[in-house]
Amino acid sequence: MRKIENFSRAKRLMQSAITDFSLDLSGISVLTEAASGAFATTPLIAALSGADRVIAVAKDSSYGMASEVEEYIEGCARSLGVEERIEISTQPAYEHADSVDLVTNLGFVRPIDERLIHRLPDDAAIALMWETWEFRPEDIDLRACRKRRIPVLGTWESHPRLQIFRYVGLVALKLLLEASIEVFRSKILLIGSGPLGQETKRVLQSNGADLTHLDPWEHWNRHHLDLKEGIQDVDAVVLAEHRARFSILGGETGLPLEWFDDHGAVIVHLCGKIEDEELEDHRIHKIPARKVEPGYMAVTTDYVGPRPVIDLHAGGLKVGEALVRGMRLFHNMDEAIRYALANSPAMDFEEEAG
Repeated sequence: MRKIENFSRAKRLMQSAITDFSLDLSGISVLTEAASGAFATTPLIAALSGADRVIAVAKDSSYGMASEVEEYIEGCARSLGVEERIEISTQPAYEHADSVDLVTNLGFVRPIDERLIHRLPDDAAIALMWETWEFRPEDIDLRACRKRRIPVLGTWESHPRLQIFRYVGLVALKLLLEASIEVFRSKILLIGSGPLGQETKRVLQSNGADLTHLDPWEHWNRHHLDLKEGIQDVDAVVLAEHRARFSILGGETGLPLEWFDDHGAVIVHLCGKIEDEELEDHRIHKIPARKVEPGYMAVTTDYVGPRPVIDLHAGGLKVGEALVRGMRLFHNMDEAIRYALANSPAMDFEEEAG
């Protein structure tokens, strides 16, 4: 099970984020997850912010057994003096929905489906620990939320206090160095759109990479021969594409993997669809090796340290706090959303998301 290597620093980072966001969860009960590594801080941040009760759902996973995570978080909570506020549960999240005010969308809480949504109190709210364009319908039933008039907002990750996407570029940089790609003067193909692609581009260029950047949403055509000539001798391919669900490398829609045969190119996989079964045939090394579905990160920002997770989850809890306060003030979902947008690092959905 992963642990936080420097808990004294993590404690300082949690307190800093709580102070900067003026996070105050007094009078609010929170339903979130109990996880390992930097993700163990979420219930701790909620408890340190004065939440009346924090129910943290734990499950066995590839990152650790639920019993190990429970023991670790309880030990951290004791060291912070908030052990009485946190309850670790291995029961499904929906079993606790009728006794909480704020729900986060973190892994062990998902899916936030009708079973959970229909049990929530009328003034409850749901805070998403990502931006709304990252929405996955299998994670949360927005229609059921709107039918129940339960407000849902995302967290604006580019808020000046957060700037989470900058860490994505640092993750790519770290993975490249671990793969013995020097970055400086290395020829790198970056494939990615939106803030992930742009921030990764900024970091790699600032470290002297000879960079070619392709946006899959602009003129994507795997058969461009002129494209092949410019990228087939790259040292590394960095894939940082969060929105596209079609294959980026291999398959019918992706760049042919034979373009990268036999010259030592490494694939650094942050997110985006790769036909993994084709990699071995073409003797191409991918880091990290694990396979992930489109829309999910192969490695999260805590790979470079706990700060991005601590900051993002504190910001997401602030969004949730503002939504709950708004519901209690106005007793109206739309007014609560407007209140949270004005008083937290919240991000609303585009109309088509629901």
